Amino acid sequence: MIQNPISIAVILLAVVVMADTWAHRFKHSKLMRIIPTPVWCYIPPTILTTVGVLPMKSPVYDWISAYILPACLILLLMTTDLKSLRKIGKHAAVAMLGSSLAVFIGGVICFFLFKNLIGPESWKTIGTLMASWIGGTANQLAVKQATGLSDQLFTPLFISDITMVYVWMTFLMMLSGSQEKIDRLLGADRKQLDQILHQAHGKKSIKKKLTLTALLQLLAIGFGIGTTCTWVGKQIPEIGIAINQPTWIIIVITTAGILLSLTSFAETEERNANKVGYFFFYFVLASTGAKANLLAVLLAPLFLLIAFIWMIIQGVLFFLYARALRIPIGLFAAASQANLGGVVSAPIVASTYNSKLIPVALILAIFGNAIGNYVGILTSQFLRLFTGS
Repeated sequence: MIQNPISIAVILLAVVVMADTWAHRFKHSKLMRIIPTPVWCYIPPTILTTVGVLPMKSPVYDWISAYILPACLILLLMTTDLKSLRKIGKHAAVAMLGSSLAVFIGGVICFFLFKNLIGPESWKTIGTLMASWIGGTANQLAVKQATGLSDQLFTPLFISDITMVYVWMTFLMMLSGSQEKIDRLLGADRKQLDQILHQAHGKKSIKKKLTLTALLQLLAIGFGIGTTCTWVGKQIPEIGIAINQPTWIIIVITTAGILLSLTSFAETEERNANKVGYFFFYFVLASTGAKANLLAVLLAPLFLLIAFIWMIIQGVLFFLYARALRIPIGLFAAASQANLGGVVSAPIVASTYNSKLIPVALILAIFGNAIGNYVGILTSQFLRLFTGS
């Protein structure tokens, strides 16, 4: 078994580089659509740990969580385009609100249904998956860190998350072939969609080459602000046993990243910050996978059941919400996938309904990323009240 921290870091780096290269080379392949890049970053290190090549505990994993994760969140959150939210109109915002509420209610119901089966970490589990289904996988990792969810529970949770999200994505795309019939069933007001399509347009990113100077600036910002936020979070007093240091650290980092997105530097370096941020994200994901063991997959059936029931509940609730407010199915699908799938898959789903919905779905997904950490942390702390811990 490899114990040297440098050797472990090199192996994880190699996994990330290979996964990223594979993703770009075969990005249009059916395999990459079924098994996305995060899975290729997470599963190989887990396999290496299971067969005894990598250790489950190493100082390098702690270092990555302490320094790479904050830098990752800062760089990804600074690309949030808050100004674009004004362009999508109230109808899209109402649809996103409905989708988020449906996800939240579904999560709370599943918590009470399965908390005894999950065990003492039930509130952490639901809160972590909530962060993913409101925002994305980066939010999931952040809330995992904030709540202290064990790596052995995170593995089946991660697998169940990816599986059910792509099942839901497939379902939504299948519905696109019956838009008119479903809109009649919903009593949809097509004027809502027409107004949104007229208002929304994608933000034109500034195409700027990633030079050495730009890279060093981004690294300085990511690590500098990330480390500072970590220090600030440690200075804030804990509130009982509910809001601890890791929770405060993630809250401070999230807030700093969003505030940074309002600066002119964030606007000019958006594309580069996104590239570097996602590379860090894949690296954190690889180290998280290395701390797990594939034997944890034995818990996957339970988590798949939880995710499936949660998905059904949120789908039914959001459908009733859409029926009451006469939301068109195209907007329904864009908002739902923006929550559950995030910035990668939401535009894909939206494109099957109307290509002009792509920027709307993207903007909604970005907003989900911005609030995912907050919602996940607040949900977990709320559910903790019912566990007696």
